[in-house]
Amino acid sequence: MAKKIDYEDLIIDLYLFWRLERKGGRVTTAKLIYLLEDELFNKNMIGPRYKMFKHDMGPYNLNIAKHLTDLSRSGFLSYNTHYFEKRKKDVETYYSNKKTEQFIKNIDELIQENSKIFNIFDEIIQELGHLNSDLLMEFIYYLDKTGSENKKIEDYKPKSLILDPLSLPNPDFIFELDDSWYNTVEILLDPNLHNIAMDILKNAHKDKYIQLQ
Repeated sequence: MAKKIDYEDLIIDLYLFWRLERKGGRVTTAKLIYLLEDELFNKNMIGPRYKMFKHDMGPYNLNIAKHLTDLSRSGFLSYNTHYFEKRKKDVETYYSNKKTEQFIKNIDELIQENSKIFNIFDEIIQELGHLNSDLLMEFIYYLDKTGSENKKIEDYKPKSLILDPLSLPNPDFIFELDDSWYNTVEILLDPNLHNIAMDILKNAHKDKYIQLQ
């Protein structure tokens, strides 16, 4: 059966906030997920499927913002809105709640089956999860080799593709839901996430960079 929705990305999003010991915004989320994707890429493994493009603050995918918004509106994440002076606008910061924790507990067996992915993510969160978005950006820009072209972020052209996890031709390991887990996760996330499911379908395999609003 052909895959319809990349629920793996939503699982990674929720797992991040379940493990993160602070609130985090869209940029923080994108940077930590990028670091996971980059390390997995170098290990010939696939976890989340976000295609990362060069935004003005480094690797980013617009779907991350959409996913966090929909997950919070559906109750799987909590959030606060505050005015961010640096960007001169209101922004949202997210954090886990009881529904996040219950979801992660319900898929504990799945996480254990894919411990190769989640253990690596745990190490990244433990080492860098305390850094704010600016420091995470500095860390990523400091890397000598990163992304699919194995070069510094500053050497990628604006709006260009930095990393596509699915471009690995013969990965050694893939975090991918079989039919049983796919159906289970779909039920757990419930009909409140219908809109996000449709958005994922609509944007599947879409390479075009969309400017962050």
